[in-house]
Amino acid sequence: MPAPPAAPADPPRPGEGSREVTRRALLRGARRLFSERGYDHVGVREIAATADVNAALINRYFGSKLGLFQEAVAESFTVGNLLVGDRATLGDRLARYLVRPRPGGFDPTLVLLRSAASPEAGGVLRAALADDVAAPLAAWLGGADARERAGLVAAVLFGFALGRDVAAVPALADGDRAALAGHLGAVLQRLIDGA
Repeated sequence: MPAPPAAPADPPRPGEGSREVTRRALLRGARRLFSERGYDHVGVREIAATADVNAALINRYFGSKLGLFQEAVAESFTVGNLLVGDRATLGDRLARYLVRPRPGGFDPTLVLLRSAASPEAGGVLRAALADDVAAPLAAWLGGADARERAGLVAAVLFGFALGRDVAAVPALADGDRAALAGHLGAVLQRLIDGA
């Protein structure tokens, strides 16, 4: 009599032999906790508990809590892929990216607000904003005042995010995303064009 077909194996849980599954679980937990309380008010044991693993794995996979923080926020403070395309539509691309629905649990604006004053995390955030937002944008814009225009674009982006995510301005938090993207895109494009 042939053996019954084997049931499919459950995917590995964090800490059960899959380094990548554990890393992703730690990053997910760290992003949520850093958003809720900021870098200085979250401990490695709390982060590890969200992934149901030993806190020592944070040092093993990320080198330190700060290394975990750097990786957790890295992809949130970058404009790299958005700079690919026509200059005339960059304002629209940036605006649509900003007003898109975001996955729950992680809010880069709240991480910035709650962690910027930290002696450790603040430096990471300032470097990310300078190196991964302002500098590439200024280089892409070019011109005599590219640095200033890039800084203003970043200020408008973070100002919108602060109004929507922290102050919960109703028109921004509950407004029509297409309309918001259209107006925001026009403001950004004006800075991009130097008009």
